[in-house]
Amino acid sequence: MQGRSTDSATACRSPRGLPPGTGPALSLAEAQRVQHYQDRLEQALQARDRAALRRAKQDVLQAAYLRQEQPATPALRTALRRLSWWMAGIRLSRDPLG
Repeated sequence: MQGRSTDSATACRSPRGLPPGTGPALSLAEAQRVQHYQDRLEQALQARDRAALRRAKQDVLQAAYLRQEQPATPALRTALRRLSWWMAGIRLSRDPLG
């Protein structure tokens, strides 16, 4: 059995926790941008901060679907849209212990 080698383009294909995508790979800067959004979502969840979670979700949606001054590459748009679908299911329970 041969070992798998991972180049930076393959490693940057999708943010942590999401299944790998198909299509063009993200650049390192694009992967870091997507990872930053996912980290903000996870931090808000861990802190159980509804306001921070809402802001992070809105920022992801704006980055994924609104036109920006600097156009996003197809790979970045795809990654941000995949992240927006992943985050759509994130809800904080109302139970303070849950």
